[in-house]
Amino acid sequence: MVKNMSYPELHRGDRGDDVKRLQSFLNRVGAMLVPDGDFGGGTERGVHYGQDCAGQRCTGTANQALWFWLESQPEPSPVLPTNGIAFIAREETGGLAYYNEVCRRPHYPGESSGVTIGVGYDLRFNSELDFRKLWRPHLPDSVLDELSKDIGRRGTKGRVIILKRLGIAIPFKAAWAVFIENTLPRFHAQTEAIYPSLPRLPELCRAVLVSIVYNRGSSLNGSRRREMKEIRDILARADAIELDRLRRIEILTGVEDQILAMKRLWGPGSGLCKRRQAEANLWRNGLGG
Repeated sequence: MVKNMSYPELHRGDRGDDVKRLQSFLNRVGAMLVPDGDFGGGTERGVHYGQDCAGQRCTGTANQALWFWLESQPEPSPVLPTNGIAFIAREETGGLAYYNEVCRRPHYPGESSGVTIGVGYDLRFNSELDFRKLWRPHLPDSVLDELSKDIGRRGTKGRVIILKRLGIAIPFKAAWAVFIENTLPRFHAQTEAIYPSLPRLPELCRAVLVSIVYNRGSSLNGSRRREMKEIRDILARADAIELDRLRRIEILTGVEDQILAMKRLWGPGSGLCKRRQAEANLWRNGLGG
């Protein structure tokens, strides 16, 4: 616990380091905020969400009661930074506003995906046993039974229309719980399996690689995965024992180029191109920190 911490009352329009600290605390419980120190509409929405999680009156103003509760919440992962986890979840869901508007209902991201729920939980690539085990504490049996029909199947726009008409929705608190307890650790393990030096990278850089594997999977085979394979080779070169810190960072900057090179796989206006750019930016920030 941080000692001698102040707990200022903050509301929309405030700026500064206290706001940035609040945003990082809110990210512990799933607010998915960019910690930019600007208390705008997104942070106000995050405060409402945090107060709801805490069972407090939802005012949108961060008061001492909210600060105390947030400070008592654990970091969501022992191996990834909270703001890096928020980045992954935000890229998967679009943030709280977009989640509640769009992603709380089962949706189909396109291409080879299946029907997807929560924070990027793709029903096509999960077993029914895993699905029911993870989601039973959070969803009624009738919803589990309906969604289990999509296990192992490629999604379609028609199917998500049917699910929408049935009124199926996934509360974000449930989505966040499954993400933190199971999905994120699983993808972290997959990332470390192909990039063994992951624990020795700066924290935000670790989150970037997990974000890529979360989105693209862990295969390094084929021409569409050549950049992911090159990243593995760059990390191996940077992990040489005899390198000093500056030379290691110099080598690691090459990962940013490989992330950006992945844009070749999608059209320039694609959401995946925007995601690769965001990951490249975060990688650069991670090396700078």
